Amino acid sequence: MKLSSKNYLLFAILVMSVFFLVKTLVLFEILESSKITRGTEYICFLIFIPLFWLVNRTYIKNQKDKMEQSDKFLSTAAIISITDRHGKITFVNEKFEKVSGWKLEEVIGKDHSIVNSGTQPDGYWGKMYETVLRGEVWNDIVCNKTKDGSYYWVDTYIRARFNTKGELEGFSSIRQDVTEIIQTNNKLKSLVASQTSYVLRTDMEGRHTYWNQKFEDEFGWVYEGDMMHGNSLLSICETHHGAAYNAVMECVEEPGKVVKVELDKPHKDGSRRTTLWEFVCLTDITGKPTEVQCMGIDITDRVEIERKNIGILNELDRKNTYLEHAAKILRHDMHSGINTYIPRGISSLERRLTKEDIINLKIEAPLKMIKEGLKHSQKVYRGVYEFTNLVKKDVVLNKEECNIKDILKDYLSSTAYVSQVMIDDNLPTIEVNEPLFCTAVDNLIRNGLKYNDSDTKFVKIYSDENTIYIQDNGRGITQEDFNHLSKPYIRKEGQKESGTGLGLNICVAILHEHGFEITCEKNETGTKMKIKFK
Repeated sequence: MKLSSKNYLLFAILVMSVFFLVKTLVLFEILESSKITRGTEYICFLIFIPLFWLVNRTYIKNQKDKMEQSDKFLSTAAIISITDRHGKITFVNEKFEKVSGWKLEEVIGKDHSIVNSGTQPDGYWGKMYETVLRGEVWNDIVCNKTKDGSYYWVDTYIRARFNTKGELEGFSSIRQDVTEIIQTNNKLKSLVASQTSYVLRTDMEGRHTYWNQKFEDEFGWVYEGDMMHGNSLLSICETHHGAAYNAVMECVEEPGKVVKVELDKPHKDGSRRTTLWEFVCLTDITGKPTEVQCMGIDITDRVEIERKNIGILNELDRKNTYLEHAAKILRHDMHSGINTYIPRGISSLERRLTKEDIINLKIEAPLKMIKEGLKHSQKVYRGVYEFTNLVKKDVVLNKEECNIKDILKDYLSSTAYVSQVMIDDNLPTIEVNEPLFCTAVDNLIRNGLKYNDSDTKFVKIYSDENTIYIQDNGRGITQEDFNHLSKPYIRKEGQKESGTGLGLNICVAILHEHGFEITCEKNETGTKMKIKFK
């Protein structure tokens, strides 16, 4: 039976235990020193020596086997190379040979310049030597070159070897091939870019090195065949070449930074197109700039829409200026007539007429109607004043807490149709602009009475928790028709009553300005308007 190092060790410990037991008993005179005790000690010592040698040999062999297995595993999975203190290669494994294309006999005595791609910046390897000579492990992803000139990327670990005196003996490096990962990542980036954008790449001399099909379809007509090669990047556009040049210089100065610029270009159909380009300077794995990538998308339609919108906004600003001036003139002239001339005229007339004159002339009723009409006109003027005030830029609607029943009753008190409006006592108190809100509701009331074929025309106003209802017994209107007729100067086909729809349009605008929502529901008889205020 073959004994393991563990069994040898246990047997050796047992022998030495017997040796020390006998020696201790003799030392403390528990046993007398005799030939038997001395012979026992001698035999134990003789047995221990070969046992110790066997234990040590077995342990060393096991460790060597483990190291060989580890080295075999490492040599299979990683690229390994060893150099002397001068950097001359003394060993490379099979993985090194397979990936680089160089055989062991070809590289012995040479340095690693045979696989140097030359893409690393100045001072790159100097920093590596500084790191390892401090006793630290250096690590980076390095772009190398195979024997046939193609590139491959390796995740590299390098350390220096020192003897017991601290003297440099050489260098060891372990590398993991990550070429497939790098190439797959680049392909994915190119694939995404090529499907959504124009893509063009140039070298650091400004010469085209790559363009995708989308770019060729749009720009390739400018060139013929290989003439794309060697042409300046700036030839992709006729104008704004200064902007393109500045963008390229900016991204080269700060690799990785995306610089955007809009360029105009002639399209193959003769039209001019606007393209948004993103310039970015690409680097190799070491950070050295290698090329400039340009990705562009056609934004001509968007630019045209923005230009039209700017034109529309300018036109709206111009018209708003006219409206503001018109509102000022309207308010001034209405104010003079309603609040000055007519009240003074009525007051002067009443001073000149006695009660007997009024009775004899039978003008009591007309005079009352003139005064009531003036009162209502003054309320309407307040609404006009508030509404035209909204023409001003950035104006905020003035609102205050109002009891809706009270303000509507007061507003309608001087109208000829007040008796046809039933106002519920439980209407809410909410925050509104009184003149404007009353104007809007009054328009809905008058429409309910105007477009009404009933013999007993009426409008009922009531509410629930968050909605005010204005219900009439007229012809009824659907939500679709309401949306159509609330546009200005729109009439319903076959409509016999006069009207432009402007009043309804203003009514809706007033309620929306309050933040209220207005909808309608056609009932079996009449319409139910709904003003939702919460």
